Amino acid sequence: MHDLPEPVARLLLPFSVSARDRVLSFTEEMERAAVLYMTESDRRKGEGILLKRPPEELRFIAELCYPIWLVPWNGKTLIFDGLGVSTHTFQYEVLPDVTKFKNDIQGSANKRKPYTAALTDHARYFESVKSIEEKSVAGLITTPDFIREFQIYLSDALEANESLAKNEGCLTPLVNESAVSSSVTEISELRAVLEREVESLREVMKLITASTRDHVNTIREEARQIQAELTEKIGVAKTSAMERVRQIQEKFDARILGVSENYDRRLQELSQERVKLEKAQSRASLQIEQCDNEISASKGRRDTVGERRWKEEKDKWKREISALKEKIEDLSMQIKETESHRNIEISNVRAEFDAQSEAEMREVRELEAERESKTQLSQKETKSLEDSTSTILQQLETMTKRKRMALERLGMIAMHVPRRKLELAYVPFYLACFQAREQRRYVVYSPVVVGSMKKMTKLKTILGGSKIKSLFQQRSKAVTAVLNQLTVAIGRDPVFKREIYDFGVRADILEAAESREGIVRGLEGLRNEDWLSPTELQALSNLLKGLVT
Repeated sequence: MHDLPEPVARLLLPFSVSARDRVLSFTEEMERAAVLYMTESDRRKGEGILLKRPPEELRFIAELCYPIWLVPWNGKTLIFDGLGVSTHTFQYEVLPDVTKFKNDIQGSANKRKPYTAALTDHARYFESVKSIEEKSVAGLITTPDFIREFQIYLSDALEANESLAKNEGCLTPLVNESAVSSSVTEISELRAVLEREVESLREVMKLITASTRDHVNTIREEARQIQAELTEKIGVAKTSAMERVRQIQEKFDARILGVSENYDRRLQELSQERVKLEKAQSRASLQIEQCDNEISASKGRRDTVGERRWKEEKDKWKREISALKEKIEDLSMQIKETESHRNIEISNVRAEFDAQSEAEMREVRELEAERESKTQLSQKETKSLEDSTSTILQQLETMTKRKRMALERLGMIAMHVPRRKLELAYVPFYLACFQAREQRRYVVYSPVVVGSMKKMTKLKTILGGSKIKSLFQQRSKAVTAVLNQLTVAIGRDPVFKREIYDFGVRADILEAAESREGIVRGLEGLRNEDWLSPTELQALSNLLKGLVT
């Protein structure tokens, strides 16, 4: 259990402090007089037309002190509501079993296949929290506005002696030192758990990162060795294969040369024959030209016999040219077919060579395919490992950030200004109790800053406003909100309601004659500053006189 410092120091905070622009002193009697004014203003005088409600009677105006614990914690100060009216609920995100995950990873970290399977099986292990648990701490006040404003408020606190605790107006803390100590222990344990979880998550991240890195390095080294080994085998096999391919190529080159020579000789013969025929065709064409000349000459001489003879000669050479042309075309076709046959045969020889060469290179091709396949498998295995690791690391990083944020939020529940020892600060307030028939109503008047009379205040009065409401300015909305919860607690807890009523009766500022006389003087002081009109002064004075028994 968290040990609270001893002994308990007590602080008393003021109900009212003067604003910076206020020059005149403001006495306790004036304070009580102002509270009486506000109480009378808040008292319901009876209302309604058809269903008229009875007017409320003032049962008491008690000057009480609300207990607030100030607890040193982790170099800061926790604030506890001594009456336990306030409460704070911590939400704790329960992580998946980190130890189980860590053991699974560590158990398989030395063997790649089991390690890869473990990563795959836990790919979504940290995707979300296991559950969210809630823990309520009675009395703990964590509202940022309250923490900030109360820290400022404490600058006006005075040390009080032990007799203060015995004052009838000081409410006894329902959240005692033991309960506070227990709560602080729980908060400290929560902080320790969060810190351990952050450290545990960091260790797991380091473990996975290191294990994956080692396996990836091993895979790459294995791949490098395999590539080196296969590259060497490929080099040896390629040298041997290329020598056999060279020998095969020499043989096939000779075959191709023989085929080419045979066809080239045949093509040469056919080409020579075609050339002879083409020359004969040219000579025949010349003979036809000669015949045409002779025919023209015979016509000129009117030699019909000669003309006929040369025409017959021309027809003969024309028949000769036609026959030669057919032979030339036939030879051209033979040349073309021979060239085609030559090309086909050479192509077949080359295809046979390619087949035999590739057969000799089969071992090289198989080794190259094996090298490529093993390289791709290594790359695939590496990528799978890195992707699985990255997925889990992202989840772990998210969880770590959430736990760190929870730690930061936990650090924000306390005042940053540390207190040296356990302190019980008493916040003064006034509690008015009104009663109509059997119904009681409570109103809290929280600490204020006392202002000064200004032109605007007087103008508001002319327009129907209250000067006293300008006199008292709320000191802290956050502190007021906590004090106002008292009325909620009174309404829901009959025992507490009875205790508060008894406290109020004993601490009633209107009970003792001396107190009432002081309030009368306070009313006169307010009148002197023009906070009250003569009519208001008279009405309140009569009210006090009516309380005399």
